[in-house]
Amino acid sequence: MSRVLRAFAGGYTGCGRSCERAALPCPGGFRCHPGRVQPGDIVTHAEMCQAEGTMLQRGMTFRAPPHHGIILMSQMRGAPYRDALDADGQLLYEGHDVPRSDEHPFPKLVDQSRFSVRGRPTENGKFADWTDRFLRGEVPPARFHVYEKLRSGIWTFRGPFLLKGYRYEQVDGRRVFRFQLAAIDEIGNDGEITEVVPLEELQSRQIPTSVKQEVYKRDKGRCVLCGSRDQLHFDHDLPFSKGGASATPANVRLLCARHNLSKGAKIE
Repeated sequence: MSRVLRAFAGGYTGCGRSCERAALPCPGGFRCHPGRVQPGDIVTHAEMCQAEGTMLQRGMTFRAPPHHGIILMSQMRGAPYRDALDADGQLLYEGHDVPRSDEHPFPKLVDQSRFSVRGRPTENGKFADWTDRFLRGEVPPARFHVYEKLRSGIWTFRGPFLLKGYRYEQVDGRRVFRFQLAAIDEIGNDGEITEVVPLEELQSRQIPTSVKQEVYKRDKGRCVLCGSRDQLHFDHDLPFSKGGASATPANVRLLCARHNLSKGAKIE
């Protein structure tokens, strides 16, 4: 587990080992820090809010660097927006509709807005404005933590992404924003990006949503080794470092934090 995301928000509350200060996985299997999450972790909405140190009530939240924003995505049937991960491992995230109101009783028939009725940037506008400045070389790319909904009340952490571009395109008779984000690795208490993982590795590590949903249902939302329902993680049975794949449920299983950390990169 040499390349994992370390996300921090708040103070340490765990076992008190030196791994807390070194930002290393806890050898005791504790979640030493309420805000420490790793790509593949399964969390409830409450745990997700605790990890990010804020109440998450909307799908897109912009924060200017050096802080990170938050994106809540869904590829479930019936999801209100068309979010997708493309063949290159890039996240295509749809902007949000205007609020339902007497003026706009059917938001899906109205262009997504860059500005509110008061002339202030919407979250769409904040995403787009910062991206324009990034593309002009004025600012670094905005960074986001991405969580994906697996089922009602259950989410998985997709990891950190950088906002690299957007389109404002015609879809079904109206204009919508499509934001383009690239997956990255980040390590450190200050969120500094110290390494960009090769594209082919990121593609391999991104377990498809359909696989995650099937594995969660198959394993009944429990660790396959001890039956725990807490601090679950999607794990490669044959480790990625040993050639394990993510494309089918056969090589993916649910493990709790203790068994995931104790496994390391060993083949059981």
